[in-house]
Amino acid sequence: MDALRIRDVGCDDVATWMALSKEYDGYVLETAADLAEWYEGGVASLSFGDYMAAKIGKREAFMAVDGSGECCGIVAVSRGNNNITFFGTFHRCDVLSVGDFLLRHALSELDACRGVKITGLKSGAEHIRKIHELFGKHGFVRRGDVLENGVPVICLEKSAAG
Repeated sequence: MDALRIRDVGCDDVATWMALSKEYDGYVLETAADLAEWYEGGVASLSFGDYMAAKIGKREAFMAVDGSGECCGIVAVSRGNNNITFFGTFHRCDVLSVGDFLLRHALSELDACRGVKITGLKSGAEHIRKIHELFGKHGFVRRGDVLENGVPVICLEKSAAG
C-alpha cells in the first residue's frame, strides 16, 4: 500500500463516506432489525446526512488516502465532547495499518488530558474484532454498552493522560 496521508473530508466526499458506512451495515444488522433508525437518527439524533454535514462544516472529519488519493478510511471527532464519533476503514484496505493511522490522527485532534470515548459495533466479525483490538492497543477499555440510534454498541474509553 502506498504511503498514507490525512486530509479533511469535504462536501465532495459525502458519497465516499456513505459507501464506507454501508460496508458496515451487515454488522449493524447483527443486533438491529432495521437500518432506518441507524441512518435517520430517531428522536434525539441527527440523520447521518446531517451528521456528516456538521462534521465537515466543523472540520472534524478526516480521511486517510493512499498515494493515488483513494480513500482508505474515515474518522470523525467531536472536539467539544473529546470523543471519536465515527471510525471506519474500507474492507479492501488493511484494517490494522489504516486504522492505526486514523486513530493516531484522531487522538492528536483531541485533548489527551481529558478522557476520550468511542463506541464500537457489537460483532464477532474479524474486521470488527481487529478494530476493537486496535482500540485496546491505544489504551481504550470497555466501559459498558448503550443504544446508539437504536443499535446496541460497545462504549470504550481511554483514560486521561497524566
